[in-house]
Amino acid sequence: MKFLLLKEKNKNQRVLLVPNDIKILTSKGAEIYIEPNYGSSLGYPDHEYVSAGATIKKNYMSDISSYHVICKIGRVCSKILKKLTPTQIVWNYANPINENKYLYQLLKYNTTMVSIKSIQYTKDGSIFKVTEQLKGQLAASVIGFYLSRYQKKGLGKVFGKVEDFNSNLFIIGGSNAAGKSLIKSALALGSNVVVFDYNEADLEKVKNNDDYKQLCKINDCTLSVFKYDYEKLFSMLRQADAVVCAANDPNEPTHTIFNEKMITSINKGAVFVDLASDYGFASQTESKQTKLSKAVFTTADVIHFNVGNVSHYYPKTFSALISKINTELLEEVLKNTFNLETSPVLGNAVITYKGKITNATIANSLKLEYTPLKRIVKD
Repeated sequence: MKFLLLKEKNKNQRVLLVPNDIKILTSKGAEIYIEPNYGSSLGYPDHEYVSAGATIKKNYMSDISSYHVICKIGRVCSKILKKLTPTQIVWNYANPINENKYLYQLLKYNTTMVSIKSIQYTKDGSIFKVTEQLKGQLAASVIGFYLSRYQKKGLGKVFGKVEDFNSNLFIIGGSNAAGKSLIKSALALGSNVVVFDYNEADLEKVKNNDDYKQLCKINDCTLSVFKYDYEKLFSMLRQADAVVCAANDPNEPTHTIFNEKMITSINKGAVFVDLASDYGFASQTESKQTKLSKAVFTTADVIHFNVGNVSHYYPKTFSALISKINTELLEEVLKNTFNLETSPVLGNAVITYKGKITNATIANSLKLEYTPLKRIVKD
């Protein structure tokens, strides 16, 4: 089976597979071709990929129809899509839920696209949930940096605990992977944490988590949990030094949770982090995503951070993590367990097939027609 790995554009340094994992796949019969300088910007020169068994392919467009799987983190350009057949698979980390133009291109060219964000990787979660942990780590770093910058309109406070002084962090959606990662980081620093969530069962798990209890005891800080209630949250926001929206789902647009009145009630100089901005905005005070070069803006005296694709901050860690996962999944492909209709690996991850949307959640969210994959395969 032939795999083509395309490098990322626009200063995107991430890769789907690192050399060590290429070696695992080629040892099991995979033919892997990579675009020149595929991982060089991340410190993986071409010769390391070649040593692992990959082949450098300069003019891949000349035989693009010969590859079974086209692998790329970001969008695959229309120049390539129009030359593919429905039997070829685009293996993507991109998510069409917030990239309508790309979705329409996939449909136009009858592309079979698998969103690896949606693949059920663990018993209780997708790849998305595994990689979301990075967002929680990043949020803690962002809060710590901007909260302390008094000269730059920050509160001038330490994120965590010093002697008898604790910072106060509010998290909306703290029961998901990003939220859990952030809770752990914040408690480890000694910050008090307040979690609001819609799901009472998930909140109970947060409340009864032994690791969190131990961190609270060691660092003399508190963890409080509440079922989401507008009035309750609004009345408590004035205590917040930092507020994070971690409530996101790769298959659904983000819903607005914070109105302007709520944001203005937060302490002046506090930090607001929207970890769900890849799929919409959690606050009415946001209108567009920020970029790495200018990561924050200030509205209502609150510092806002809503950079999209936050794994750009940790390209090396992200690439190592996603490469390990991809290797395990592509091994299943090599075992011929990748039947579109029956594969336990794919699940709901086939987004488009033969010009149809085959993911119900994405179709419903965008108010487009949904066609079950089984129906198309049988036809």
